[in-house]
Amino acid sequence: MKKIAFYIESMVVGGAERVLIDTVNNMNPEKYDITVIAIYKNSVYGEYNILFKDLFRPNIKFRYLIDNSKKWKYTLFNYSLAHFDNAKIYSKYIKEPFDIEVSCYEGLPTQFLSYSTNKKSKKFAWLQTDNARIYKNSSKEELNAINEMYKKFDCVVGSSARVVESFKELFSGVPVKMVHNIFQSDQIVEKSFQPCDLSEFDHPTFLAVGRLTAVKGYDRLINAVSSLKKDGYRFRLVMLGEGELREKFRTMISENQLENYVYLLGNQDNPYSYMRKSSYFVCSSFAEGFSTVAVEAILCDLPVLTTSVAGMKDIFGGYECGQICENSEEGIYQMLKHQLDNPELREKYVSECKKRKDFFSIENRMRDIEALYDEA
Repeated sequence: MKKIAFYIESMVVGGAERVLIDTVNNMNPEKYDITVIAIYKNSVYGEYNILFKDLFRPNIKFRYLIDNSKKWKYTLFNYSLAHFDNAKIYSKYIKEPFDIEVSCYEGLPTQFLSYSTNKKSKKFAWLQTDNARIYKNSSKEELNAINEMYKKFDCVVGSSARVVESFKELFSGVPVKMVHNIFQSDQIVEKSFQPCDLSEFDHPTFLAVGRLTAVKGYDRLINAVSSLKKDGYRFRLVMLGEGELREKFRTMISENQLENYVYLLGNQDNPYSYMRKSSYFVCSSFAEGFSTVAVEAILCDLPVLTTSVAGMKDIFGGYECGQICENSEEGIYQMLKHQLDNPELREKYVSECKKRKDFFSIENRMRDIEALYDEA
């Protein structure tokens, strides 16, 4: 049995965290002894703290390194990372002789694992984001330092073709593979048929799901629907999620008199039931790696309207599961307008989603993921 450690910054249930939960829960417990290690007990984004312990199956061990609810511990740990030998910090907190160690996301988990003193373990770094975007303002010296960090890994794994491509554009000297993320497809479909409080509506419902942060481009989306309202179109935009830009978006809605068009419904325990009742899922992001929510929408037979971001062509996989537009406010506006002007397209998109979703079955995804670790 292989002992595997998965490192994550904290257990905030966003896209990468949901992927981690689904992955470890579906790995064969007779083959793998799994420990999930969070760097921090709580999210560094206070509003996202949740109770997560019941999300892991009983065979999954979980622990955290730093109780960052105590500010002094959080400050001291970060100071130590910045000023002291990180290998000694790793040795202080990680005692188990793992066979495989996996960083589940760019940033702190990857940095921490790169200083592993376990010479026998195979080390994997999963990439979930377009690296060209992350490091676009980095100097040559900074990029060289990051490249040296990744050289300490046995393999870098990208969640989409674009994620892999963007990594190769910047870095070299380490094997890179593409393995798509896992999705609890059966559970997602089952939950999508549960009731929700979304009322019946005689016009199209656009659904956006994600944190209310700048990278999601929701200011562009709200501006686009404001223009559509001025053009005389009838529709509604439902937005699920919380974040630091909530008040900004509330102000935009008020200033543009969109109260009867745009609804901020906050976090929902079951976003899939909203997907089942909506007409389209909208991704207005400036950048994505491999959009978890877009796949979940397809699993719920919900057409995807998206800006041209990394991973979307992989997700569509040659099927016309919706529309991909230019990554701009005008592109978003024209895309939504096109769908409102041509409502007959939706039926074709739904049919294509039904064909595509088999690719994302648990069996297909887990086969690729377990093969990666079996070869280590």
